[in-house]
Amino acid sequence: MAHEANETPASKAEHVHGPGRYFVVWALLLVFTVTTIITGRMDLGSANLPIALLIATVKASLVVLFFMHMTDAPGANRLVFVVSLVFSLVLLLGVFGDLWTRNPMSLPPTAPTQESFER
Repeated sequence: MAHEANETPASKAEHVHGPGRYFVVWALLLVFTVTTIITGRMDLGSANLPIALLIATVKASLVVLFFMHMTDAPGANRLVFVVSLVFSLVLLLGVFGDLWTRNPMSLPPTAPTQESFER
């Protein structure tokens, strides 16, 4: 009872969202899923991987921001989310940087090379 007396009306209404917000995000996730299927069946050459990563990142960000309520989270949680995205980008750039600087003879035949991204 003492806990309820300390709550302000703003803190009670802080986490209340209408269903419309979730339906819009759900519809966007369906659109990006269809986009994933369509682009997965197309041969876009060297653009296949960047497009797939972009779509996956957008879908994961929508889930984290809205369904996991990161838009309502305090600053520390947002900082952790942004730092995790930055580290993921650094790791991806490290892997591709390693592939791009290797001798082409030491790479598997299907590995992306710098020449495939310059075309």
